[in-house]
Amino acid sequence: MHDGQLGKLLQQAQKLQEDMQKAQAELKNKRVEAVVDAGSVKVVANGRQEIIDIVMDPGIIHPANSKVLRELLLDAVNKALEKSRQLANSEMSRVTGGLKIPNIPGMM
Repeated sequence: MHDGQLGKLLQQAQKLQEDMQKAQAELKNKRVEAVVDAGSVKVVANGRQEIIDIVMDPGIIHPANSKVLRELLLDAVNKALEKSRQLANSEMSRVTGGLKIPNIPGMM
């Protein structure tokens, strides 16, 4: 490989790394929501798989409903995290042009 080609390849790799870091930063500000039980529980996550809000209908908050509430929260949290993973994968795929890049420490 010629020095010019290697230099160009290194520049492209650096640009890709910068684009991926920018996308990671942007994912922190993107939101996904999961709603269960006709809206009685809503979980909001960002694109970095962090739960940032849980909203519950006050009518379901009662000691007798604790088992049901637990199940609804688990369902909503798991759905929100799955949506967040899909968002992150979509954004990273957009940045990499569909190129499958292994999980690089500090990038995801």
